Amino acid sequence: MGAPRAPLEPPTPEQSAFLERAMSQYGKATYNFAFRLTNNEADARDLTQDAFIRVYRAWRSFEPGTSFLSWIYRIVTNLYRDELRRRKGRFHEEIPEDNAPQAFRGERPLATNPIDDYVDRQIGEPLSRALADLSPDQRQVVILADIEEYSYQEIAEIMGCSIGTVRSRLHRARALLRRLVERAQQQQQR
Repeated sequence: MGAPRAPLEPPTPEQSAFLERAMSQYGKATYNFAFRLTNNEADARDLTQDAFIRVYRAWRSFEPGTSFLSWIYRIVTNLYRDELRRRKGRFHEEIPEDNAPQAFRGERPLATNPIDDYVDRQIGEPLSRALADLSPDQRQVVILADIEEYSYQEIAEIMGCSIGTVRSRLHRARALLRRLVERAQQQQQR
């Protein structure tokens, strides 16, 4: 994610305080979310760093009283989508058209990066492996609904789509996830 960055203006004390508070309170959650989207530590670090640079630049546009996590997850989502578009052809997954059936060609090799401890504690290995096999949009909607426990309305705002789209993506993603987890559990029992 190495696009050249414009130099940053020297921060005001309020801006510095806002960023420090945001990073200490939400840095780990933001990284975990980015890691679950990308399944890759380096990309998750880059995505998190870029998201906090956006927070730094746009700190005045945050509305007090609204959810900071929803705001930064929306920033991470948009950066991730931009990156997928930029890497077209170089990246192993693309965001599918909403109605496109998902095809899986054989089995994917296991990720070489260890899956974050947090994810393992929360959801276990068969599920975390199955999550990695979903498309980016499907993985994101499941993470937001079933792990982060956001409402459909909040997910629609984060993902920039309608509640109906959230419902249909979630329905399809959960059905696919169920099949992938069952397959993983059958393979473990052999």
